[in-house]
Amino acid sequence: MEVLHQAGEIINQRYRILRILGQGGVGITYAAIDLENSEEVALKVLSLRRMSDWKKIELFEREAKILSQLNHSAIPHYLDYFQIDTNSDRSFYIVQQLAPGNSLATLVENGWLPDEGKIKQIAIQMLEILTYLHSLTPPVIHRDIKPQNIILSHDKKELFLVDFGAVADTYHNTVTGGSTVVGTFGYMAPEQFRGQAFPSTDLYGLGTTLLFLLTGKSPTDLPQRQLKIDFRPYVDISKDFANWLEQMLEPVSADRFSSAEAALATLLGQIALIPRQPKKSNVVLSKTENSLIITIPPGCFYNNYSFLFLFFSIIFYSVFVLIYWIIVVDYLGGWGLLILLSLLLVPLFVIPGLIIPVIKLLYKLIFSKPLSLFITSFMNSVSTTLLQIDQDYISIEIWLLGWCIPEIKIPKSDIISVGFNGMMGYKFSNLLILYIVRSYSSDKNGENIQTFEKKRHFRFGAFLTQQEKEWLVWEIKNTLN
Repeated sequence: MEVLHQAGEIINQRYRILRILGQGGVGITYAAIDLENSEEVALKVLSLRRMSDWKKIELFEREAKILSQLNHSAIPHYLDYFQIDTNSDRSFYIVQQLAPGNSLATLVENGWLPDEGKIKQIAIQMLEILTYLHSLTPPVIHRDIKPQNIILSHDKKELFLVDFGAVADTYHNTVTGGSTVVGTFGYMAPEQFRGQAFPSTDLYGLGTTLLFLLTGKSPTDLPQRQLKIDFRPYVDISKDFANWLEQMLEPVSADRFSSAEAALATLLGQIALIPRQPKKSNVVLSKTENSLIITIPPGCFYNNYSFLFLFFSIIFYSVFVLIYWIIVVDYLGGWGLLILLSLLLVPLFVIPGLIIPVIKLLYKLIFSKPLSLFITSFMNSVSTTLLQIDQDYISIEIWLLGWCIPEIKIPKSDIISVGFNGMMGYKFSNLLILYIVRSYSSDKNGENIQTFEKKRHFRFGAFLTQQEKEWLVWEIKNTLN
């Protein structure tokens, strides 16, 4: 660390240097005594002559400007900003109240091992601070949440967030396209390496900080799996807290909590944890802010229940063909065989679009709800379901043997609900989209005089796991809303 001032040195005829507190991304911070009121302050200094990057001046001035606008009990108050010119240098100074206590990094290095309850309390207090920062206009993003920048009071009841040297506001970062990479490796969210920062960026920094408290290790010392920190084998915490922490650490910013407020409410149990895609799921999902595409492969390729269901369905189908052969073909001869081949081959290979209409017609005329669910399950086991949501519509396609059964296209405004429906609980239930179909009657002039509405439903995903179903229901509802 390059020392700019020695203990006892007086700066600006007012501040006597006591000791070095630390070196952040921009400048060195000292503890000093304000000679006018005998109070300890934090004095942050940036030397122009010893500066390696001109960008640091902009960051330093932005820090002073934003600090002067903040008013929160957990953020040391801004006191002063000035510069001193000498023959060989120009130095810039920010003066703040000194946060009493020690950094989380220092405490852990000295052997402090907080339990899950204490770590949750730290998370709650930090999320309250971030909620305040992100609610400002424009939102203030710290960008360097880490153990060194969180001070815990001596009685370990209060904490303070310090070092806003990497701070950004969303106007600067998104409108002007700021591309400066700032932060601390290991605690930086992946988007920071691209020069981007969002409110959820601070959530990632908080998540890695909590992980440091749980393990005593830097996040860089923990293994990764598919760009995610694989921390579960190294912590002893409740499942709910682990699930919450995992969402804080999602590498894709859109997959984290939408805000510090949402993360806090979830941690406090005020709202349910957002369902996540299971690691071994075969469902393919891609989304943007306004669209969602879900592809569910045939169940027989990944689900043992589906494979058994398909196996017994084929046996049932074979028995049906055998009985038909014995009764009908023997009675009608060649005509019976022709009818059988038509029933087997025409719907499957010649006119695939007739499969569902014929099944629905038979269902309406003859069969009951259990058989309808059986047919739906059979289709789920052998076909691929493609569901797409855009700004105005939700469309659903069923692909079977290379053929696309006619698309169902529903205006988003006609969707009534999305949920589960079926027998025997989650394991054999279907995902269900309930929607309205409108038809119109016209007079002789072609003008609509009456509208008829009927409720219809579409079932899919019969062989997905319970966790997959909960996840997809949440994703679909979230996109529709």
